[in-house]
Amino acid sequence: MQISMSCLEEGQWGRIRKLNVTAGLRRRLQDFGLIEGTCVCCLRKSPKGDPAIYRVGRTMLALRTADSSRVFVEKLP
Repeated sequence: MQISMSCLEEGQWGRIRKLNVTAGLRRRLQDFGLIEGTCVCCLRKSPKGDPAIYRVGRTMLALRTADSSRVFVEKLP
């Protein structure tokens, strides 16, 4: 089941399945390592939930909910 990356709770892992973003943002996210099939972990969310910090490989990335909600992941156990 696919959910948006913004729905991952702190400490939860997911595997990227789809980037539903514009071409410019797609390129930037892919440069940071957000590529289909890559595992991502939600490390921390701000008190209001926006932005959140994600680990992708050896990179830590802060994303706004508006952007992370357009990246779809499959939850990992």
